[in-house]
Amino acid sequence: MKSLQWTTRVFGQSTDLDFTSTLLLPQYAGKVGLHEARVAPDGAVTLESRGGKITGGHDGLLFYYVELDPRRQGFVLSADVFVENYGREGTQDAPQQCGFGLMARDTVGPARREPKDPSFQEIPAASNMVYLGVFGGDRDVNRLRVTRRRGVRSPAELVGVTLDHLDPPFEQNIVTGGAGVRLCLGRNAEGFFVSVQTEDGAMSAPWFVPDCPPNLLEQQDPARMYVGLFASRNAQVRFENIDLQLTPYAPPVPAPELWVPVNDAVRPTLFMRSGDVSREAAYTLTLQGNEDGEAEVSLNGEAAGTLALKGEAPAALPLTLRPGENELSCLYRFEGGPLVERFTVTYLDEGPVPGRLYAAPQGREDAPGTQDDPLTLAAALHRVPQGGTVLLLDGVYPEALRMTPSEAGALGREKTVAAAPGAQPTVEGGLWLESCFWRVEDLTFTGERCLILGSFNRVENCIFCYCNETGLMIGRGKPAGFNFAWPSYNLVLRCESFGNLDPKHMNADGFAAKVGVGPGNVFDSCIAHDNVDDGFDLYNKVESGKSSPVVLRGCTAYRNGYWTDPDDPDHVILGGGGGNGFKAGGEGLPVGHVMERCISYRNLMAGFSDNFNPGELRVTGCLSADNGQQNYIFRDNPLIPPAGVFRRNISLRTQPSSWHDAIAGDADSSNRLWPGPFDDDWEGTEE
Repeated sequence: MKSLQWTTRVFGQSTDLDFTSTLLLPQYAGKVGLHEARVAPDGAVTLESRGGKITGGHDGLLFYYVELDPRRQGFVLSADVFVENYGREGTQDAPQQCGFGLMARDTVGPARREPKDPSFQEIPAASNMVYLGVFGGDRDVNRLRVTRRRGVRSPAELVGVTLDHLDPPFEQNIVTGGAGVRLCLGRNAEGFFVSVQTEDGAMSAPWFVPDCPPNLLEQQDPARMYVGLFASRNAQVRFENIDLQLTPYAPPVPAPELWVPVNDAVRPTLFMRSGDVSREAAYTLTLQGNEDGEAEVSLNGEAAGTLALKGEAPAALPLTLRPGENELSCLYRFEGGPLVERFTVTYLDEGPVPGRLYAAPQGREDAPGTQDDPLTLAAALHRVPQGGTVLLLDGVYPEALRMTPSEAGALGREKTVAAAPGAQPTVEGGLWLESCFWRVEDLTFTGERCLILGSFNRVENCIFCYCNETGLMIGRGKPAGFNFAWPSYNLVLRCESFGNLDPKHMNADGFAAKVGVGPGNVFDSCIAHDNVDDGFDLYNKVESGKSSPVVLRGCTAYRNGYWTDPDDPDHVILGGGGGNGFKAGGEGLPVGHVMERCISYRNLMAGFSDNFNPGELRVTGCLSADNGQQNYIFRDNPLIPPAGVFRRNISLRTQPSSWHDAIAGDADSSNRLWPGPFDDDWEGTEE
């Protein structure tokens, strides 16, 4: 071991020197940003980490390691592992995104900046890796598992990358404050293997990790592999009797095939965006494709017409259905095609259905749906025809406003749910808009979170308040990387979201478009304030892949990161993970979001933040004032040159601040940032 050059490095997201979201009590304030490797005279190593994170696609951690050549060196790394602290000190919280153990990976991120640059936060570090240790857990009894990450080709190509936690054929725990356990991680021509010390003191037989071939860590840099000990987030772990043996290695011929994430984004696909249940014989079929071409439609075996499909724009075809099931066959012709898709539409012939239906909290399922004899909310949504309207009478609706794909409207025949004239209905069960071609107008939502999971919808003049998660979120698209299938072309217009609080005080935004968002989504003239997390959150996850650009136009965010109890104004909760006005990305994925004429002020953290998004952001004519940290923070990125364009943006301070704006990208003199050319002459006084 002494002949090897061991190195300590701190790198990756949330390893900043001022990272504090995991430190709750004042007595631990001295550990803010602490990442320390202490080597004792006998060779024992204690790793203490107070930051970083282990996520599905990237890491932030404290790493004590050696650099090996994967083309000619195998290894066997062993150590006795003792856990001194695991999880947030002074609390009983279960550890989250915490980890420790023996690790091998194919890259390490750029070393943490010291001294800290206040205009920079550490960027995500993505690596293929395998480790034996603990992830998450329960503070006291920490179950050993094998964790692997596969499919990372470069920091900019992370679509579908996954982190898998595997249970080896032996059960072993490491008790915090208890006896240590000897762990072993190795690699030879067969692959990566692990073993642990059993109750009789002997080492278990080596267990080869499934789907971890010996060339797993030769993807990003074939000449370097990094092997060592790590701790992340909140862990203090001691490693004794460390032994690293290098072993002869000859690469197998041929080289084993490596796992590659599946990306369906370019697969030709034809969607039926109109519902598969109709209450009328007159039905408008709406198709959407992702290749230029045409779709020849047959209805019940007879030619019904042809739709021209251009780009990803939907196209509509009027049809006349027969009672019962109707079979549609669509021959999709495009360059490289054709493709045949078949759909079934069921016409429920239950007599004439009015185009306007009323619903009330005390409505009846079999009512006619008049204002004097209204339906239940669910019954009205099921019964309304294409182009029809559901009007909600006064009252509190405890159930969710839920629209399924079967109940979709159609292009040119959207369905509407709105407040009845003069009414002020409140929906307590949240919004679950998993459908297409709906308009939601003039409603108040409270209690449960609200989601848009479909496409071509419009939400207008609605209020989202005191929800137990984000007020209104667009996203959660699946499968990974398939943008065309994700929620797309939704408009949120003149809506307000405030007072949203989740149990962990870390996730409840005002508005969000994140974790799988397709093209064409717009927030226009919306206001987000007093939410415990961010005002507007456009977060990406590498497991899902890059979202499509979102447009935010004329929107306002203020006092986010602060939540005030409506029944006790003196009871204020600070956000534990955010508090930005506008957060424009996440996890290093480049996406060109657009922010035009937006205003952000007095938020807990930044007014406008790239949140590690180095993409072609367009920020124009925005105003940011008196935010707790930077008014604008669009940082440089050592892995991907930032490509944002910034014009005519203004930063204001009514009091002096040590938080200086920073913009990396194309920012010309039309921007007025803090500190500006005249701020040295500022003559105000601090409160």
